[in-house]
Amino acid sequence: MKTHGTRAVLAALRSLAAEDKERLTTAKDRLARAQEELTAAQNMFDSASTRAEVSQRVADGAEELLPDDARPQGDARPPDDVPEPPFAPQAGPRTAPGRTGRTLAQEIIAFLRDQERGMYRREISAHLAAVRPDIRLSGLGPELTELVRAGALTRVERGVYGVPRSAGDGDS
Repeated sequence: MKTHGTRAVLAALRSLAAEDKERLTTAKDRLARAQEELTAAQNMFDSASTRAEVSQRVADGAEELLPDDARPQGDARPPDDVPEPPFAPQAGPRTAPGRTGRTLAQEIIAFLRDQERGMYRREISAHLAAVRPDIRLSGLGPELTELVRAGALTRVERGVYGVPRSAGDGDS
C-alpha cells in the first residue's frame, strides 16, 4: 500500500514539475518579447529625440533668416493663419505633443493633400527622404496603415494613397 501511495505522490510531483517547466518557458518567451519591445521603444525614443533636435535647429536657422522685425517674440509659435492638419493622431511616440516640426503623419498628409492624384508609396517615401532626412522611413508602412484606419488617408489601390475628399471638395 505504501508503494502505491508513494507512486501517486511521485506522479503528482512530476505533473507539477512539468507544469512549472511549461510556465518557465512561457515566462522566458514573454520576457524576451518584452525586452524586444523595450529595445524598439528606446530606438523610437532616440529617433524622436534626434528628429526633435534637428527640427528645432532647422526652425532656429530659418528664424535667423527673417528680418528682426518679422521674428516671433517670446513663444515661437506659428502664426494663427497656418491651417492645422485635418488629422491629429490620438497618442504614441510619433505624435507626442510639444514636439517641434511636423510628425511623420503630418508630413504624409501635407504632401498628399497637395497632390491631384493618389501617390505611390515609393513617391511618398522619396518626398519624405528629400524634405525630412531626419525621419526614419522604416515607420512609413505602419504609419500609412494607421492613417488609413483612422480615415485620414484612403488607399486608392494597392500601394497608392490619397487624402479623402470631403463632400465640399467635389465639383458642384
